[in-house]
Amino acid sequence: MDIKSFLNTVCEQIKYKPVRPGISDELEQHINDVKEEYIAKGINSDEAEEKAVLQMGNAEDIGKKLNKIHKPRLDWKLIILICVLIGFGIFAVIIKETSNSIFGTTANVRNAIEYIILGILLSIGVYFFDYRKLKKHSGLIYFIATIITLSSLIPGISWRINGVYYTRLIGSISFPIATLVLPLYLISFIGFITKNKNENIVKIHFGSKVHKINKSLIEVTILAIISLLSMLLIRSFTNMIILMASYIIVSTIKFIKDKENSKKKLVFMYGTIITLTILSITYIFLQHSYRWERISSFINSENDPSGSGYVQMLEKETLQKAKLFGEIDNLSVPINDSILNYESNYTFIYLIGKCGLLVAGIITITTILISVRLIINAKNIKEQYGKLLIVGLSSLFIFQSFATILMNLSIGIQADVNLPFVTYGSAYFIVNIVNIAIILSIYRRKDINIISTNDDNKRSGIHIGKWRINIERNS
Repeated sequence: MDIKSFLNTVCEQIKYKPVRPGISDELEQHINDVKEEYIAKGINSDEAEEKAVLQMGNAEDIGKKLNKIHKPRLDWKLIILICVLIGFGIFAVIIKETSNSIFGTTANVRNAIEYIILGILLSIGVYFFDYRKLKKHSGLIYFIATIITLSSLIPGISWRINGVYYTRLIGSISFPIATLVLPLYLISFIGFITKNKNENIVKIHFGSKVHKINKSLIEVTILAIISLLSMLLIRSFTNMIILMASYIIVSTIKFIKDKENSKKKLVFMYGTIITLTILSITYIFLQHSYRWERISSFINSENDPSGSGYVQMLEKETLQKAKLFGEIDNLSVPINDSILNYESNYTFIYLIGKCGLLVAGIITITTILISVRLIINAKNIKEQYGKLLIVGLSSLFIFQSFATILMNLSIGIQADVNLPFVTYGSAYFIVNIVNIAIILSIYRRKDINIISTNDDNKRSGIHIGKWRINIERNS
């Protein structure tokens, strides 16, 4: 069997076609190396080729083994857990529909199902999309996020409802601007930081000392600070904190993995972002006294039970009187008529009042399991860009989820955060399902060895029979 026939037989066994060219090239190179060794021993070219191919082993067996390694993966555990949360989200909408309070028809149930179908169809497209293409468009993604944020300044394009800025991008779907730009800024930041070049150094003189600073790192830091300040432009203080925390987590993992000057990079990044964030927070609290009222009500809601502490008093009463299963009977304000029913970010405590602690417990446990699953997935991805994307998008899910749960349990400060997949809202669902689809897209390729022209992935090897074939591993 000649080389071409051998390679064709191997590739026929590999079902995922995009990996075939890379594997074929690697095998061909290895066979040619062995062939050259035989030629050096005085064997003619045709016989040397035949012997080299023969030493590789059975082509079909090799192809089947490579097929097992190079096939897409689907994280069914994560999908099932997400479906559980989506189920509770639909359940919450149905309960509100039947409560005859703010929902009087079945329109919201129908809308919720329509947007779930739309979100799933969109996420399927994202799932099959090669996430690595996002990296080269990091600048464009950052630009789009900034334009969307700046649109809040233009009357008619955006509007405010209960202090939250909205914009319309797709048909009749209104997106909260912060919800939309949060993952966009994070994805662009990860692209910037993974393209950071260590050799791009500038020297800064402080007295008699010369400090070397990475120019690319300075640029990334400035862009990160601008994105954080833009969150303040739309008065989304909580999301600014979530974005900053996600930046710090991603940067920490990136710099620790790099090892080279990791401490200096971390000090520079942390120091700059945290210092400017503290200054921004101080300015905001000095300009907006109601934020101090929120903190005050969090510390002692009894001081102003009919004002800033009103929601927390309702939450505490709901928790005190909640049943293990079933609706509360004797609240001072019926839950169907309270703000806990009207505001979507209180869906968690609303479900406690309507269904009991058991339902809330299941949602909390599911959220914890999803968070653990996301962390495990991030750990199992070796390719740097994919790993950091999972870390960043997982951070958004985890921070938003537990900030919402703690807020609903009267443990956290009242803020504009929502529980992913449980909180009612088409925009929240679509953004969150796309984020999960990106994570699944990364996980899908964790065992697919596609030869790439970039240097992001390290080359390692697998053993097939007695031959060690060097290929690119992402697992």
